[in-house]
Amino acid sequence: MVDQFIDTLATHSFMRSKVDFDKLRRETKLKAVAIDKIDSLLPTFKNVVSELEDHHSRAMRVEDTTDELALIKMIANTTYEQEGMSPLNFQHHMIEGKYAYINVPGVLLEHRRYLNTLQKQMRELDDKQPKAWIIDLTENDGGSFVPMVIPFHSLIDTSQTFSYFDGTRDKDGNEILVDKFQIPQNGLYIDNSIEAKYCKFDTVQGQQLKNNKIPIIVLVSELTASSGEITASHFLGQKNVTVIGTKTCGLTSANELYYINKGYSVNLMTALLHDRKGKSYAVGEGIDPDILIDVVYPEKINTFKERYHFIKEQKPVFVNKALELLKAKGI
Repeated sequence: MVDQFIDTLATHSFMRSKVDFDKLRRETKLKAVAIDKIDSLLPTFKNVVSELEDHHSRAMRVEDTTDELALIKMIANTTYEQEGMSPLNFQHHMIEGKYAYINVPGVLLEHRRYLNTLQKQMRELDDKQPKAWIIDLTENDGGSFVPMVIPFHSLIDTSQTFSYFDGTRDKDGNEILVDKFQIPQNGLYIDNSIEAKYCKFDTVQGQQLKNNKIPIIVLVSELTASSGEITASHFLGQKNVTVIGTKTCGLTSANELYYINKGYSVNLMTALLHDRKGKSYAVGEGIDPDILIDVVYPEKINTFKERYHFIKEQKPVFVNKALELLKAKGI
């Protein structure tokens, strides 16, 4: 099991050229000598992942899954209610009758329902003839980026937005970019991945919005992470877009799910984000907003849950900064 786990990391991790996997393998096997049950390997595997220092990989174990397909099916067929989780915070409304506000939460489960909800909300807002869009990613802590970006299909002014650098370079030392996200002219998004098939976003028709040339404000915070950051990068560099908030979390990288054995899998960081402006991000580097908001956390706030609730309480600060900018421009 240790060999299988480390072989996977050594083959696919973005950090594969920076980690001594032979040494890591020896050390991990020594620690595993005292383990007599397969069920008890998770702490060991978590320690191995921490040695990668990539900020974005996670070892996990889901019992009764026998391969990657079984794990994906489990995720695809599980609801937030079944997991005892709170429903997602979907919010959309007009501000002062002329600014279209939409909150875009992270997504772990019920991907198609999430996508359909955002598309419906965007249609409703578009029908009200807004003068500007305010897209709120301040509480978006990630998940799957595809359901997040497709609802904004009609607001993007180019045919290709972000891509990734997986560590490979050409003979001249230049980065080779992979997985370039394409914006289909006909609005038909096709994803051939197994995850997309079972989560029901393998074929999606992006909708056409009438008000797609107006100013766009994207709100981000320290909590904006992973796919939330990828979604922010979807808009970067567009002339009618302004990013407002705090520097984002720094999980600006791609993950791939690899099933190991006996219920164990690893969500592995395999590449770094390359944004629309031509920037490749370093490991752990967040996105800098165009307009910075100084948010000071109280000393008593330490956990993610506490920070999450604090940012939700601070939303008026972010929104008011967007309104201030729009009004200063006479919009």
